[in-house]
Amino acid sequence: MRKILGLMVAVPLIFGTFCYGKAFGQEKQVSLKLAHINVIDGMLDKHAKKFAELVASKTKGRVKVDVYPASQLGNMTEMLEGVSMGSIHMCLESEGMFLIFDKDYQVFQTPFLVTKEIVSKNEFIKQLRERVRAKNNIRVLAGQGWRPPFHLLTQKRGIKTPDELQGIKIRQVQSKVQIDVWNGLGATAVPIPWGEVYMALAQGVVNGMVHNVVQVHEEKLFEQLNYCTLLNSLLVWQTVLINDKTYAGLSPDIQKAMNDSAMEAGNFFTDLASSIEGDSRKSIEKAGIKFIQTDRKPWFDKALGAARKLENDGAWTKGLLKNIGY
Repeated sequence: MRKILGLMVAVPLIFGTFCYGKAFGQEKQVSLKLAHINVIDGMLDKHAKKFAELVASKTKGRVKVDVYPASQLGNMTEMLEGVSMGSIHMCLESEGMFLIFDKDYQVFQTPFLVTKEIVSKNEFIKQLRERVRAKNNIRVLAGQGWRPPFHLLTQKRGIKTPDELQGIKIRQVQSKVQIDVWNGLGATAVPIPWGEVYMALAQGVVNGMVHNVVQVHEEKLFEQLNYCTLLNSLLVWQTVLINDKTYAGLSPDIQKAMNDSAMEAGNFFTDLASSIEGDSRKSIEKAGIKFIQTDRKPWFDKALGAARKLENDGAWTKGLLKNIGY
């Protein structure tokens, strides 16, 4: 029923995109919806608002981007499905979440293995983007914003080695790769939507999570946590994703303005995230979170072993680990 309703909403939106070029010529303002899951005025919300501000400036007000934060238009999966169908024009999200459309994206979601160099220089990711655009009707705009690295946060006890993960239930996104790797490290991974994490921690559904300290601070998740093991376990980049038919209905100058805005907003976000990560750490440390330094190599080695098993089991096309340097 939800898919039928989504299609009913999508039809007029998609039809409307083909009128955009004419509308621009008549100087009519076009409004586009952009969704994300972060709290109002949170780190991702600042990225979205910066993008909207740049679009308004570069199009001289012809395009207005309306930002819908805090999962107002659905969780991560629902937002991506909405953009694919056209019921949502755009969303700001981790590109790695494209794994719901193409399993090969999972190699870029493997904990402990992904680096900025791999993402920026590996040619395979360009092929993946084109596959998703052609099959699922979502285009990745230029530029990317890098979130602060992910660490392990727990309630019961501080963790220094993978062997100490026994009995720790870790919240994860709905990603087979991340779930299997953390299970392989020794934890019990539990998929939980972002908007439900606080209550899951409070009620003991999970007693740990893996995320960056900025969003843990913004969402007040630190109130339910006691320890943070510094691991740099995952690097996540986010991009502005747009319905491809919506994009195709824009005039070339507007398309350029959208891409330029996305690139500038991504750079803005990367600098912002870096600058506030230290402040967030100080704040949650003051609130009682104890930070733990540890040797990352045993974590990496065990994660790579789990990743090789995933590849052999068909989690993604065989040979991709070698493709990205492993």
